[in-house]
Amino acid sequence: MSYYAILLFNGLVSGGVLALMSLGMSIIFGMMRVVNFMHGSMFMLGAVTALVLGSQFGLSLWVGFLVSAVFVGTTGIVLERLLIRRLYGLDLAYVLILTFGLSLIMQDVVRIFYGVTSAPYLVPDLLKGAVNLGFVSYPKYRLFVVIVSIGLCFGTWFALERTRLGALIRAASERPDLLKCFGGNVPLLISGTFFFASALAGLAGALSAPLRNVSPFMGEEMINFVFAVVVAGGMGSIAGSVVMGFASGLVSAIAAIFYAPASTAVIYILMLVVLLVRPGGIFQGIDISHFALHYTPMTERARQVFLSRPAALVALAAALLLPWVIYPVLATDIILWGLFALGFDLLFAFGGLLSFGQAAYWGTSAYITGILMVKLGVPMLLSVLTGVAASTAVSLLFGLVVARKKGIYFSMITFAFASIVYFIINQFPDFTGGEDGLHGLVRPTLLGLDLGDDRVFYYVSLGAVALVVYAILRLLKSPYGLALLGARENEQRLMSIGYNVYSLRVKAYVFSALVCSIGGAFYALNHQFVTLEMVSWRASGEPVMMTLLGGAGTIFGPFVGSGVVLMMRSPLSSITDSGSLFLGILFVTIVLLFRRGILGEIVHYSVDRVPPAEMSGSGRRYASKPDRVVATGDAADA
Repeated sequence: MSYYAILLFNGLVSGGVLALMSLGMSIIFGMMRVVNFMHGSMFMLGAVTALVLGSQFGLSLWVGFLVSAVFVGTTGIVLERLLIRRLYGLDLAYVLILTFGLSLIMQDVVRIFYGVTSAPYLVPDLLKGAVNLGFVSYPKYRLFVVIVSIGLCFGTWFALERTRLGALIRAASERPDLLKCFGGNVPLLISGTFFFASALAGLAGALSAPLRNVSPFMGEEMINFVFAVVVAGGMGSIAGSVVMGFASGLVSAIAAIFYAPASTAVIYILMLVVLLVRPGGIFQGIDISHFALHYTPMTERARQVFLSRPAALVALAAALLLPWVIYPVLATDIILWGLFALGFDLLFAFGGLLSFGQAAYWGTSAYITGILMVKLGVPMLLSVLTGVAASTAVSLLFGLVVARKKGIYFSMITFAFASIVYFIINQFPDFTGGEDGLHGLVRPTLLGLDLGDDRVFYYVSLGAVALVVYAILRLLKSPYGLALLGARENEQRLMSIGYNVYSLRVKAYVFSALVCSIGGAFYALNHQFVTLEMVSWRASGEPVMMTLLGGAGTIFGPFVGSGVVLMMRSPLSSITDSGSLFLGILFVTIVLLFRRGILGEIVHYSVDRVPPAEMSGSGRRYASKPDRVVATGDAADA
């Protein structure tokens, strides 16, 4: 009996930390409509600060709590004033991607100065030992964490719902212009709210420091859980975040009684179940389903350039020369990562759906292909076809659920699904190799072609990529492609003329997964092994960055972005191991300085800004139509 009681109390401890983290994120979203991806890094920063103060400077735990909260809160307010504030009023995708980049930067900076070696944080004498509760003896410090979490959650709720300050904060979030007319200092309220929410994350990290190993990467798993809790509780709902935080901790503890490894995945499953029953979350927070993502939409004039035959021929010519300019294996990586990014971009630029979970299909296809070849001895071609088909079939099942969601709900659900896939693959090391990966994929001879030759395999992969790109070009020029664009721009109008928008999005999701699956299977063959990195959350973030860097909605931009990222990563890996730092800087630079991406900016300045009358030849042919987004059938034959 005492064993189960201890597990349940441990669930309350984890739930208390989750509640504090989720509370901070809900406050930021409720006030500024910002989905703060760096909240997990704030948690990590608080834990590291408390650890350094205690172990290296000899300060007490109580001072560590205070300094951690103030330091992390100050860091949050500085980033909000310098960077995040520049994006207020723009699409939600901008801030989401910016904070993702800032999270990578913070994580790598701490790793450089702190290292990756974990170390325990000593509990002060006052909180050492256990207390007898009558039915079980339980550590004092853990009870302290539960009590502090409950007290902070209640105090925050009371301040926001029952005080004048809370009324001003709510007014600043709902009617900022009106509040300014009455003399309210809206910028100060916003900055103060960001400080407090970040301080909560820092304090949660400091509270967690004695309970877990402290490392620069501890925020990664935490942000996954926090997203699941906030979405299930209701975006922006204070009560929802607190209740779901404690409930998630308890459910995780109960799952550990029956099967310990399931204690993490059950939180994501709980979120999916809640959203199926109550799409807006348990406490029906702010309705974000209508917050569509329209990240730098391409004009029709620019889109016609990228859908044109000359653009495809130029891209093909460059691809044919690539393995003679750089190492063939790297060249193959570029076109396959580009294909992965293009699969993501189909949803993002053309469907208005930001997915943070496409690595689930990229990796699943690779693993199934590898397992069939290595464990069962199935021929390579059949293994690839089976891997792609199985991964795509999974996307259809999940797409029937996820396509009902829009905006940030869609992003968070796909994120959670990818985390579940990662958990499942990691639980079967006999087949997948676990953390060691799956090795031994051998490229045989096919139709007289020696696929063991890296340059030969590149051209075989290029053939598959070219066929997929051709199919995508035809798809986007078809009535379906135009309808998908129409749903992205004005869903209600498209529904009013008889289109089934849900069906359009299910098909787009499945086709995107198909493209990602093809890239994943060939990528596994290129390196002749598969690792857990292919299904990690970072693998879902990379195609986002590549797409934005090359140009969202430009068809060939994802390949350009892939080339830039991989070409940078190769020399950087020989100079420094701070890859995440440079990738994070790239994210921040893209969002703040050139949101159209490389190809998007080139076309904007060379085509969009040139009047049609000043263009000649093929330029006029592909840029003669007015500056508007394609949403009707008048460009179907372009």
